[in-house]
Amino acid sequence: MKIQLLVTKGEKLKTCIKIDFMSKMNISESDVIPILKKLVQIKTENPPGKTIEAANYLEEEFQKVGIESRIQEYFEGKANIIAEFGDGKDTIILTGHLDTVPAGDEKKWKFPPFEAKEHEGRIYGRGSTDMKGAVAAFVAVMKKLKENQVKLNQKIIFLGTADEEIGMDGALVAKNSGIMEGCSFLIIGEPTELQVGIAEKGTLWVKIKVKGESAHGSTPHLGINAIEAAAQLIQKMKEIIPEYEHEILGKSTLNIGQISGGTLINVVPEYCEFKCDYRLVADSLRESVKSKLENLLEAFNRGNEAKAEMEIIHEIPAIELTEKNQFFEAMKKKAISAGKENIIGVNYGTDGAMLVPEYNTPFVIMGPGKFDQLHVTDEYTVKQEVIDYANIIYEVLIENFA
Repeated sequence: MKIQLLVTKGEKLKTCIKIDFMSKMNISESDVIPILKKLVQIKTENPPGKTIEAANYLEEEFQKVGIESRIQEYFEGKANIIAEFGDGKDTIILTGHLDTVPAGDEKKWKFPPFEAKEHEGRIYGRGSTDMKGAVAAFVAVMKKLKENQVKLNQKIIFLGTADEEIGMDGALVAKNSGIMEGCSFLIIGEPTELQVGIAEKGTLWVKIKVKGESAHGSTPHLGINAIEAAAQLIQKMKEIIPEYEHEILGKSTLNIGQISGGTLINVVPEYCEFKCDYRLVADSLRESVKSKLENLLEAFNRGNEAKAEMEIIHEIPAIELTEKNQFFEAMKKKAISAGKENIIGVNYGTDGAMLVPEYNTPFVIMGPGKFDQLHVTDEYTVKQEVIDYANIIYEVLIENFA
């Protein structure tokens, strides 16, 4: 870092910090890509969601430069890692999850899912996009800040979470430990192709249980077919999707993701259950949808021999940035300089749904990785995009808080 004093006649002494990002101070491939490859090579599939090995590895990376970190193992093998740099009263949190969805049938992968093969500028492997690329970038940023002894007026916290893919329990544990107290801004590194995201859909997962009465398949009129009753309900459930259209997120959606029922082809099924995934574009819609579901089931049960009941199995709020402060504007400017002018919302949920609402913390969702690489076979991330992202975060922190 070069310090240049500029004195102009009739003006006060000004101190300008000039940072040459093309010099040794920027984050290079060797700073971030080896971390990404190692993370991909560590299996953190969820289920079972064990992230302790990845957390231990990152702890070792932080120790190399003298950054203190701590591991929150809240269930056997399920662990967050928290690292801190600087002494500011307020904090900026960089967060990403360590767990991934399962790789599925590994024989279908051209590039093995846990070898982090590099090919034509891409790093292949489960989690390379979702979202170990951003995690590696955040770790590289923390290490570079420490190596260059950068003085910031805010503390920088890295939060690597477990269980984001199923339930977001890791983020909840971190929040309950007080990590969000004093947080002035949260950067969620989920893949957005380096676009700035300011909103995400909420989730309402519902299990519907339908009970009928069994009979021989040759005399279906003597039974009550639970599967047929479930089919009627599914059509009705689509009718209560809210009509409201969000400016960025669009409309709410419903996906019937799982269904099971029956015992044999020649037996009238006495039981059927199915699971529904509502994605809601505003949190104000959630209670309304639940109320409409209850009314729907009451009407169904009054008019049918089959009976149905509902179980809420998971729900998280939709979130939206409401305070577009100076740091948000700086993030947006960086994205524009990278050729990403669009302000977007994301359809998927993030740990932000657990971390943001209680404190109404300003946030952005921004990270490397293409949307079409989420949860797919032969998942990859573009190496240069990960490096660029690390430098964007590094630069924006220094330019705003040095």
